[in-house]
Amino acid sequence: MTLERAAFSRRDVYDGALAVLVVALSYSLLAGPGGPDSALAWVLATAHSLPIAARRRLPRVAFAASAAAGLAYLLLDYEMIGLGIAVLVMMYSLAAEVPRRDSLIGLIVVIIGFLISAAGRPELQLGTVVGDVVGLATAWVIGDSAHRRRQQGVIESAMRADQAVADERLRIARELHDVVAHSMSVVTVQAGMARMVLEDDPEKVRRSLIAIEAAARQAMDEMRRLLHVLRDDRGPAEAAALAPSPGLRDLNGLVEAAAPGGTVVELDVTGERRELAPGVDLAAYRVVQEAITNVRKHAPGSRARVRIEYGAEELLISVASDLVEQYSPNRGGHGLTGMRERVELYRGRLETGPGDDGTFRVTAHIPYVERPT
Repeated sequence: MTLERAAFSRRDVYDGALAVLVVALSYSLLAGPGGPDSALAWVLATAHSLPIAARRRLPRVAFAASAAAGLAYLLLDYEMIGLGIAVLVMMYSLAAEVPRRDSLIGLIVVIIGFLISAAGRPELQLGTVVGDVVGLATAWVIGDSAHRRRQQGVIESAMRADQAVADERLRIARELHDVVAHSMSVVTVQAGMARMVLEDDPEKVRRSLIAIEAAARQAMDEMRRLLHVLRDDRGPAEAAALAPSPGLRDLNGLVEAAAPGGTVVELDVTGERRELAPGVDLAAYRVVQEAITNVRKHAPGSRARVRIEYGAEELLISVASDLVEQYSPNRGGHGLTGMRERVELYRGRLETGPGDDGTFRVTAHIPYVERPT
């Protein structure tokens, strides 16, 4: 069962308990002085309160069922005692769960039905009628406010997610700029060397030209990826340092850096090591780095197992950690978004979630980008 389904089930249990409580309160009022002695009145009062159990799962249906039972109770001229709590709960719930237009229709229908019923009850005082109408309107206003706050929260969450993606793309673009700049420095050095030995060592010139061709092709490939990353940005990336970016060769440093914080990282590398394109190497390193950072942040003191497998056609990266519950999606953060952006940049795929062995797993499959020869 996923965390989302578990939370949904707890919500249903809460609403069911609330429905039982309201039914019990209605029964206590019906059984008191002035309560109706008709069995149908008890049935309608029960039907009026029980839909509270589905007030958030099926808000429109639950409200309609509750309102219909309540109006039938009133139109049959039963004493109003036993009603009241449920209609306020349902009015609030409808306004909190559905768009304003729909909840306003529900409010108007209930008020009209109540007024029609009250018109045939001369014993009701005007103050009582006005008070009941105000109570219904107040429940609607409170529910509508809750609905608007929830909608605003959804909008703000979406905006934060979009900003996180934009920030991550800009960061990736900066790092790819480093890769391209490094390739251009190779071209410059090799071109200068070829110029100096142009007449004395043709073989060295040939090797330099091959290296220039390889570096230039690699730079063009990374430049295309950089432009793809920046396709939605409004301005150019800021200048970055031209030093080579980190890669899988630096994983031992990540492992050692995690130890002082109490996180034990086990590193296992299998398969025949091969030279990766700079962008792929950088993306793989960042995936491992972010996964270990998440372990240190959300599950301090736990153990992480990093596996790097050089397959025939793709690079497999797997990071498994303990304490799955620490990775609730409600904790916030955009580390997984950044990982996915990097992996998909190279037409790979990222899988995250609880594993069968009770761990949380981050698994990336990144196809090799062949280096030109």
